[in-house]
Amino acid sequence: MKFAHIADVHLGFEQYRLPYRAEEFAEAFRKAIEKAVEGRVDFILIAGDLFHSSRPSPETIKEAIEILEIPKGRGVPVFAIEGNHDRTQRKVSAYHLLEKLGLLNLIGLREEKVENDYLTSEKTKRGWLVKGIFEKGGKTIEIHGMKYMSAAWLEKNPLKEVFRPEGDSILMLHQGVRELVEEMMGKLPESQRDYYEIRLGDLPKGYLYYALGHIHRAFLTSYDIGKLAYPGSLQRWDFGDYEMRYRWDGRVFKPMAGSPKGFYIVENWEPRFVELKVRPFIDVNITADPETAKRELKSLSAKIPGEAFVRLDIRWDRPYDVSGLVEMVRARYVYVRTRFERKRLSGGHGGDVPKPEEYFLPVELKAIELTGEKNVESMDDVVELFLGEGWDKKLSKKDGRQEKRTSRVVGEETKERKTGDKNRGENTSKKKPVKKPGKPSNLLSWLGGER
Repeated sequence: MKFAHIADVHLGFEQYRLPYRAEEFAEAFRKAIEKAVEGRVDFILIAGDLFHSSRPSPETIKEAIEILEIPKGRGVPVFAIEGNHDRTQRKVSAYHLLEKLGLLNLIGLREEKVENDYLTSEKTKRGWLVKGIFEKGGKTIEIHGMKYMSAAWLEKNPLKEVFRPEGDSILMLHQGVRELVEEMMGKLPESQRDYYEIRLGDLPKGYLYYALGHIHRAFLTSYDIGKLAYPGSLQRWDFGDYEMRYRWDGRVFKPMAGSPKGFYIVENWEPRFVELKVRPFIDVNITADPETAKRELKSLSAKIPGEAFVRLDIRWDRPYDVSGLVEMVRARYVYVRTRFERKRLSGGHGGDVPKPEEYFLPVELKAIELTGEKNVESMDDVVELFLGEGWDKKLSKKDGRQEKRTSRVVGEETKERKTGDKNRGENTSKKKPVKKPGKPSNLLSWLGGER
């Protein structure tokens, strides 16, 4: 017995608002299906998120139909469940359309009974539990599973009450398992509950293979008598899902390889990972002054492929212009994240305490001076300092000089370089105009201590 396990395809995903990325997600799915069919698999599992949206565009549905025609033409059945991205509470989804066309078999809890060559149904108190069946050489394999469910639903409907293996069986789910997520990503706080919905002990025992989706990194382990696997997404999802990370340690960039992209082919219950060649994502982290950053990024740029997507994560204790650094990276797409955080004042434990003018910007020093006077007139100056151009004139009259405003380089910038492709990412966000208060006296009174 031989089958393919694919998950998190995300057809129709225009990543970073780049239409050609949706084309690349579709191409990765096509390659996975072709490799599975060429590998002479008996059937294919899609463990959720075939689509990026529960309402895929006509073009995306057309792509899905064309690709799924490949296994259909070779007599290879496909079994699928809905993921959190493409599940629907409506009676009919895009999966039902594909099923109607004979391109896949949708398993899970359904309102209606379904019986055909590859599906059978069992009546339960939660509705009809539709199971996949596949027979070969006198042996029958059952494929159990259901679409993505919330943690609240799963608490009221334990998986061990919904599923019971019968003979050689597979359980297919689109859920995060806490212990496995933490093993892949590190310890998670309770606030990040959206990364998982169940614990390892919630999984019913007795299945020979647990075909999971939802987590975008490939992962393989054992559970009870079977193998448990996340194949991960077919394309890289974000810069946390990097192909290579370079982290500056103060002397050199230390490289760290990420997880591969692909799917599993399982033969006689032994999974083998099949890697796909996809667009590389490179994550660069550096904490350095502008001169060091410029020198080291120039050297590192020779190691970055021209077709790569690159994130520059730049940190330092005071702002500086990073536009020149972006120009050094000759990559298809460059994303910049800056984090300029000032050093904290030491608390008198023998350390050197910086002078105020070394720690604060001139505009901040003036604001501190004005607020220390504790009168309404000074508060008026503070408000004008941050809200309007009147501050420059007032300061000029008071001090006989014009103080230069200081702007900080903060936030995130995105840039895509055109390399022969007409598609190009653009940052179209616009700053919202700042609304000045109609009657600043109320604000000034509050700042002055009158409530």
